[in-house]
Order: sequence, then C-alpha cells, then structure tokens
Amino acid sequence: MKEPDLPLAEWIVLAIMAERPSHGFAIAALTAEGAEIGEFWYISRPMVYRSITRLAERGLILPVGAEEGNRGPQRMIYAATRSAKTTVSRWLSEPVTRLFDVRADLTCKLLLLRRRDTSPARLVERQRVVIDEIEESLRAKEDAGDYLTRAIYAWRLEHVRAARQFLDAVDVDSTRGAVKTG
Repeated sequence: MKEPDLPLAEWIVLAIMAERPSHGFAIAALTAEGAEIGEFWYISRPMVYRSITRLAERGLILPVGAEEGNRGPQRMIYAATRSAKTTVSRWLSEPVTRLFDVRADLTCKLLLLRRRDTSPARLVERQRVVIDEIEESLRAKEDAGDYLTRAIYAWRLEHVRAARQFLDAVDVDSTRGAVKTG
C-alpha cells in the first residue's frame, strides 16, 4: 500500500486505531487539551470525528462494532485495516524531512512510539542524518545574500541546533524508558 497523504491529525487517529479498535470519543479523550497526546498536539473532538470519517472513506479503518454510550448515542468502534497498520508502522519509522516538522510531526511520532512501548532509537538515529543534511544545505547558503538573507539562515541554523538538543534529550531519556517531549 502506498503511503497515504494524510494531515497530522488523521495520522494520529489512524495510529491510535492501529493500536486497538476504538471509537471517536475515546480518541478525543487522548487528544484533548492536557491529555496524553493533547498536551503536546491538541486535536479537537470535531476534528477527531472528521478524521474518522475521512479514514473510513479511504478504506483505512472499518467499523467493527458499537458500544453503548453513558449519556448519548451508541459509539461506533473502528479498527485499522491490516495494510493501514503496516502503513502506520512505516510512517512512525520515517524521519521528518523538513525542519519545520520536527516540532509537530516528529514529536507526535515519538509520543505514538512511546504508547506502543517501542524504542525511538532507530527513528532518532535516522532523524539525525536528515538534520545533518539540512544543516549542510543551510551552511552552504549562510553567507550568501544581504543582511536579511544571512539573518534568516542564522535563524534556521538555530532551529537545527534546537532539533539536535531535542534529539539528544530523547536519546538520553529513552535509555531510561521514557521519552521527554516537552
């Protein structure tokens, strides 16, 4: 299966459903402000349900049952397809290719790996290679252009430094069994 082009919210919902069948209310509880995932990447309840609809339309999740709600209608339970589970595992192992995506995409991947009780070491190692490539590209341009161009490249190089510090913290903490992301 070719990796689908999904927004981050849909990747998160799909990854949670790849862990075990679930319903939107349970996923929304995980992504609510201050919750396990929502503390770092908040996804509103309407966005969770919209993501479920889109994932179902794409055939990545399927309804597998229903559960009675405490105060409301039945909750439809969905499960990720076998190929979607494989796709999620592959996505979780791929480093981000843009420096901008370290804050959101990489952090979420690390959170989701922790939920799976999977070491982030391989992802961190691969991410370091990408960060090195980004730095090399920026260093080649940092002295070119006018004052503003140089300032922008200096700013981006600071982001490279911050990304490395983040990866160092993940490496140190993952050897102790916990991924620090905030």
